[in-house]
Amino acid sequence: MWGTAEVEDMDTTENPWVWYYLGDCGQWHQFKGDQDNPFRSQDLEQYYMRNQRGTLIPLKEATEEFKTVAHYVENERLLGRTIVAISRIQNLDLWEFYCRKRKQLMRIHKVRDVQEERLFHGTNVNNIDTICKYNFDLRLAGDGGLYGRGIYFARYASYAHNYSPGFSHNRAGETYRSIILARVIVGKSTVGKQNLRKPDQGLGNEHNSCVDNIKDPTIFVIFDPNQIYPEYLIQYRT
Repeated sequence: MWGTAEVEDMDTTENPWVWYYLGDCGQWHQFKGDQDNPFRSQDLEQYYMRNQRGTLIPLKEATEEFKTVAHYVENERLLGRTIVAISRIQNLDLWEFYCRKRKQLMRIHKVRDVQEERLFHGTNVNNIDTICKYNFDLRLAGDGGLYGRGIYFARYASYAHNYSPGFSHNRAGETYRSIILARVIVGKSTVGKQNLRKPDQGLGNEHNSCVDNIKDPTIFVIFDPNQIYPEYLIQYRT
């Protein structure tokens, strides 16, 4: 019976892809056409097919999302540079890991919420693709960190700028740099020490991150990549 029946091709023309973006509230919203943003659903599809694990969505300067992120970087976080491009990093796998980690920490600490921050990380442009696909790699953490052998983030973009090497962008010789704006679960912090591999020495798990100063931290060290969601890539002129 299976060998003799004629098989009709499945018609999927009435079932288009539905795309979502991560909003500031932490929820995914359906992507819809906007006169201020001519980026089409077909464009999203092309970006996704090129890089299915981590999609970079360029933001148009006219959109509220671009303006909000740019204002945060330039005015509130003291970058003092000219932003030339902002892209949203959209990776559902990393977002799910992040949300699960957040729920796990709330359950462990028996609280209704854990502290989250939007922090900056400066890196070489050659690392961007890997971070977008797989998140930050704790195995690459060096031995020279003053506050532990983890993944470092800064409260201020101007500080992360120091760890972002410039790269030639075009034939005119303009030099650009890249920094990442990430959502970070910092939870309960403690002052870090050199060569720490986790916030608490020994078997304790009371803390979730290390900082340079408890009262007014500007540097945060994370030892679990699931506490990080890389959210935006910001490129700027030096």
